[in-house]
Amino acid sequence: MRLVERYVMFYAIAILLSGLFLMSVGVEQMEIFYAVYLIEFLVCANVVASFRRSLERNLRFIILMFLLGFVYSIAQRVLQLLS
Repeated sequence: MRLVERYVMFYAIAILLSGLFLMSVGVEQMEIFYAVYLIEFLVCANVVASFRRSLERNLRFIILMFLLGFVYSIAQRVLQLLS
């Protein structure tokens, strides 16, 4: 298997296991799921990018979109708490 294929498989398994774990613990906030998935993605991307620099450049846009989504979800939660 190529490196990218291994990365996708590992990330899919990590999302599945962490999602099942969070559901079994009883977490209901989407922000927590999003934050855990974001952390998993960043760790996986960092591990893969250490082997291939071109992949790091390609993932920058996706990382930026994930971070903007995280900021949006936190802003929505803050506005919800303030109102």
